[in-house]
Amino acid sequence: MLMSGDWEVRGLFGNEYAMENAVDELKKLDPVPEFKVLDRRNLSVVMSKRDTKTKQLVKNIITIAHGFVESDAPLGRYDTEKAEIKRKKLKEYEVKRKKASQAAN
Repeated sequence: MLMSGDWEVRGLFGNEYAMENAVDELKKLDPVPEFKVLDRRNLSVVMSKRDTKTKQLVKNIITIAHGFVESDAPLGRYDTEKAEIKRKKLKEYEVKRKKASQAAN
């Protein structure tokens, strides 16, 4: 279950080396924020919503490691927005496909 105070910063990196550098820097923070390597180029860092100092440090670490802060929002919002975008694109595709099949007939 997600706590209402949880905040997530997601980073997207151009390569694995850049992400590894960011992870190494995150491990040097005191206290070390909870982070998860999502795949070869994506990183998720979870912290308290009220901890603005750590949030800013994490965003700086991502940027300095040649990454891009993809999301700075309440935990779970990024996934919800991505799912909504995917649903809309699928719906648009279905409409286009239906029109194309009707035009072909």
